[in-house]
Amino acid sequence: MFSLFRSRRQGNAEVVAGEHDFFRKYERALPDRSLFDAQGETHGELDLQLVYKIEELLVPILGAWEQTDRWFHQMDFYGDGVRSLTFRRDIFPRDAVPAMQALLAGKHSDFTILCCVTDSLLSREGSQPSREDDYIAIWAQEVLVTQRLANEISSDA
Repeated sequence: MFSLFRSRRQGNAEVVAGEHDFFRKYERALPDRSLFDAQGETHGELDLQLVYKIEELLVPILGAWEQTDRWFHQMDFYGDGVRSLTFRRDIFPRDAVPAMQALLAGKHSDFTILCCVTDSLLSREGSQPSREDDYIAIWAQEVLVTQRLANEISSDA
């Protein structure tokens, strides 16, 4: 179980009010892209290895993401060291946060796993807008999380 309280005491978790504050801090916390540019083609290989590790972790818990409305793994490659995942709020794998963070070791230590937690992965025309999405950015040694998601994670403890 991910302990947000312990992580905050250790100074490696930061909780922010909402999406705006999250992305302002997130952008400043990302490693300089030159780190990944210097890896050349190796970066693409490392990124793909991380893709496989993430899927080995999450598919047994959540099932495959392809063609579902449960979760989504952004497979586009931007060379920025960020793996983006989107989860429906009711199935966000809170217990897997420490395991996701553990994937960011060794050759993946400069990478980021960015998780969006949303009410629905499907957009419905004419439907009521859902509440604001929540986010958690996972780095090798720290996390950044929106307040509502931090509350949800903490209430699970």
